[in-house]
Amino acid sequence: MVVPASTSHTVPVLVVDDDESFLRVASTVLGNAPDPPTFAVSTVRTGGEAVAFLERLPPFADAPRPAFVILDLRLPDMDAPAVLSRLAADGALGDLPVLVVSQASWAEDEAALREAGATEFHTKPSRVTALRDIVQDFWRHHVAATPPA
Repeated sequence: MVVPASTSHTVPVLVVDDDESFLRVASTVLGNAPDPPTFAVSTVRTGGEAVAFLERLPPFADAPRPAFVILDLRLPDMDAPAVLSRLAADGALGDLPVLVVSQASWAEDEAALREAGATEFHTKPSRVTALRDIVQDFWRHHVAATPPA
């Protein structure tokens, strides 16, 4: 079911990043968004954990199905294109919107990410309000605006 962005409710989102401070900021900023929706943030630190979470493998058997994923480009065990490839191989996860974020913005990374299935690529913002704005814009354009399958 797709709910319009203006509807007040909680949207599950998975944030994947090996930087603990980014995970804390993302959880706080998105969980306290002043405009609907409010995001219920789950976090993991590696690509392997992200895949296990999304496939609901132990210890994530009861994990909520996120409306979208925020994925760091560089993770300790696999990079974003490898995670995206794993999602694409799973029919149920292949169409999950993924926002890839990175400290650096390189054109060659963006091209590889789009080819691997990323929905959007952004440089990690230095201000928390900018992160909130990027995620809310992503939500409106790629999740809430998507008609039901």
